[in-house]
Amino acid sequence: MRVVRCLSFMGPPSRASALDSSAALWSLRRSGAMIAARGATEGDAMNRDTGFNLDETRRWVTGAIVDPHATAAAFRASEPGWQHTFMVLTLPIYVAAAAAGFLLSLIFGTTFMFGAMASSPLWFLVSLAWSLAYVFVAALIFDVLAGVFEGRRDFDGAFAALSLAMVPAVAGGVLSPVPWIGWLIGLAAGIYSLVLLYHFVPVFMTVPEAKRVVHFVVSLIAAIVVNMVVAGLLGAMFGPDLEDYLGESTVPASSGGLFGDFERQASVAEQASQDTYQPPSDGRLTEAQVRAYVRTLERTAELRERLGRQLEGLDEDAASIGDIFSGMKDATRLATAEMEVVKTGGGNWAEHQWVRNQLETARIQQDGSPAIEHNYALFLEYRDRIERLE
Repeated sequence: MRVVRCLSFMGPPSRASALDSSAALWSLRRSGAMIAARGATEGDAMNRDTGFNLDETRRWVTGAIVDPHATAAAFRASEPGWQHTFMVLTLPIYVAAAAAGFLLSLIFGTTFMFGAMASSPLWFLVSLAWSLAYVFVAALIFDVLAGVFEGRRDFDGAFAALSLAMVPAVAGGVLSPVPWIGWLIGLAAGIYSLVLLYHFVPVFMTVPEAKRVVHFVVSLIAAIVVNMVVAGLLGAMFGPDLEDYLGESTVPASSGGLFGDFERQASVAEQASQDTYQPPSDGRLTEAQVRAYVRTLERTAELRERLGRQLEGLDEDAASIGDIFSGMKDATRLATAEMEVVKTGGGNWAEHQWVRNQLETARIQQDGSPAIEHNYALFLEYRDRIERLE
């Protein structure tokens, strides 16, 4: 009865009190949702920085292939740090591609070219490690040169641009062990990735429009040269083991077009790195060696002048992708012109380097030993031509 009286005294709830209660409940729910959302955001941020997310990886990889430009804009808007990009994009795609390509190479009994490496168990590990490290190296090159060309340095952006642009190349490279068409698919995918990278750089990095072409070309050439040098060093370290495993040469036949030119330069560099020379015990140069050295300098100067004219004719404002690739080819040849002259003329790069060092030592010291005095006399004979060409 007391309870009934109390309820009767209170009377039925008013409309205002009901609205107040509803508002309070809605406010409570909204606060809870905000807390949950904030917690989810913080959790996502933590996962983005430190963790692997398969769904996110699948989304970015699919987007890079199906709708690359919209995907690049969305990826940039998420402001990823390089750690996040590495965990959700770079590491997963390279590991998956390496494993899949290695498996296909075993199935077809062919060679899997992954990051300029081949498919022995040792090379599998070496190639995977270098391929991952190379993304960091290339990103650093693009980042540093952005500052050189009056842009704003952004390593996170450079790393994201390279990782996202390389998705088609890495995916296409998986099929390289497939006989007959695998290399063609990989080549097409590689070209497509370079085109994407050219378009992604202004999305992820700040480079003045007037410097965009030259920044891209110089950065890419520097990255290619670094890759060639490291590949040569790794080849010297692990090459014998690789040859024992495959039982035959792993240097691919040169293809035509732009990438055929790059392969040609890589072949020249590889041959030069294998040259050896045993200097004479007395350290004396012969006149024939100095004459051949001067002739090489003359041919190198002629080649560089021709390539330089072609590069000067590149219109940065109206350059097409084909023009950019052509400029890359010429600039790469500029960097290795002297080596190319020596090797295409049947010379020995190690001997050429020794002659250069002996002449430089003689030019500095002039006397002090019979060998230096002899070499200095030869230097004086060709001095005008050498100093004009160096």
